[in-house]
Amino acid sequence: MNLFPTNATVEPAQISRSTLRLAITGFTLTFFAATANAADVRKEAKLELAPGGNITIVNGSGSVALRSAFSGRQVVVAYTTHSDKVEVDLNTTADKQRVELRTHAIAGQKPTPDEAKVDFEVAVPPGAVVNVNTVSAPVTAEGISGDITLSSESGQIEVHNMAKSHLHIRSMNAAVSLTGINTTHVDVSSNGGPVHMSNVVGPRVVVGTTSGNVDYRGDCSGGGDYIFTTHSGEIDMWLPKSASVEFSAHTRTGSVENEFPLEEKPHPNLPQSQGRSFAGTSNSGSSSVELDSINGKIRVKKQ
Repeated sequence: MNLFPTNATVEPAQISRSTLRLAITGFTLTFFAATANAADVRKEAKLELAPGGNITIVNGSGSVALRSAFSGRQVVVAYTTHSDKVEVDLNTTADKQRVELRTHAIAGQKPTPDEAKVDFEVAVPPGAVVNVNTVSAPVTAEGISGDITLSSESGQIEVHNMAKSHLHIRSMNAAVSLTGINTTHVDVSSNGGPVHMSNVVGPRVVVGTTSGNVDYRGDCSGGGDYIFTTHSGEIDMWLPKSASVEFSAHTRTGSVENEFPLEEKPHPNLPQSQGRSFAGTSNSGSSSVELDSINGKIRVKKQ
């Protein structure tokens, strides 16, 4: 395509000035890109931890990613800062019982939200006690085991592939997602964020929210207690026909729906109200499932 009319003329000076402007613009973009990359600083450290020791991570914003170290007693830490206005303190006690990673602004500096971000990648030895506390940083954990506590005000929390552990989660307004959790004690508390669970099995799985929705996909196996409560959120469960559960569901002013085949209990623990509650047993009823909502909907469906 001809960008100029056929009778148009372009003076050499015009070409030079245009070329110069383009060159300057290109240089400016390149310079800023280089400056942005130069601000990112990645550091790594290896810290010794005694068996069953405690790892504490406190991070305002950015991200925290935890994975299993599989063996050994070393906590392998990699973190990236995005400005020179923040720093990370790494501390280990003399007896190796405690490792602490904490971010903070340097004295006299006022980093912007982007400048304050720090991204952590931490390899956790098996059986460690882990405490993560963030403001807005999302937290992900993959394949770790031990006594794990994850807390965030507005950062999403995701946990995948955990077994034989204790998992405690506290969230204010962000989503919580649990997948592939096996033989683990689970305790989730959320204010307004939804809680999603897929193939979560444990001797005791307790989820409570104020206004967040709760959904569960799995078979509630293991002979455990599954207790899901919410004030104004909704509870949805999808179970296979083979699930062996004893159900009790109740809502005060909301509604209930059940399409899962249940044998009614002759003496339910709570008085039954049409459209507001149901109770019954499927198969041998090896696991107990309690669903409770003040004014939200409760739905149980077949997978």
